[in-house]
Amino acid sequence: MARWQQVAQTLREAIGDATYPPGTRIPKEDELSEQFGCSRTTIRRAVAQLTVEGLVTPVRRGGTFVREQPDRVTLALDTTARRDDLGYYFSESVQDLRPLRPPTVDEGPCPPDIAALLGLQPGDPVVIRDRVMGEPGTGRVVQLAASYLPADLAAGTVLADPDTGPGGIYDRMEHDLGWGRLDWQGVITARPATADEARLLNLAPGVPVLCVTRTTIATAGPAEGRVVEANATRRDASRCEVRYPVTRHT
Repeated sequence: MARWQQVAQTLREAIGDATYPPGTRIPKEDELSEQFGCSRTTIRRAVAQLTVEGLVTPVRRGGTFVREQPDRVTLALDTTARRDDLGYYFSESVQDLRPLRPPTVDEGPCPPDIAALLGLQPGDPVVIRDRVMGEPGTGRVVQLAASYLPADLAAGTVLADPDTGPGGIYDRMEHDLGWGRLDWQGVITARPATADEARLLNLAPGVPVLCVTRTTIATAGPAEGRVVEANATRRDASRCEVRYPVTRHT
């Protein structure tokens, strides 16, 4: 183990056992250099590693502080589509989340990872519905959600309106556009956060986002058999865990 890794491990343990509690400042570089008998460059590299892990936060001209570590949120691997007064929802863990600002609706090029799900080519036009979801009481952002809809199906329809009415876009698809009873599939991945995602979710440097992407398939009408939406939600991966039941095969 390199010297900077040893220093990082010692500081990591000190944070874990509350020698340095959340919200407190760890010693300055020169103090740590003297404590560990190593160069400030070594200390700087160790602290940089703890920053990437989300354990500490450097404050310009203020030192380096131990980050609060909120309780982890359990996301049940839910395979049931449920309804409440607002429409469909896909996990009980998100039922109480609400938009913290009006949704934005734009038409733009389809990202490569989403294009594959929609059966489109990267750059093909899509209607993009962006939402920032969180706790209405505290205003804390919990989840970013974006729906991508093929422009040849959605542009110029109610699906491109900021307010799609009671039940949201899924009720419009099923009842107004005649696309039949919808089917859904989901996939869970992780990736590095974009700058906007890191800002909105208040991510520590280097923390990835947990992505739950759900596709919506029409079963009737002019869109029959097509994937008519890809809904990509992103959360702070350091604060989330996915839990699922294990069934014994008999």
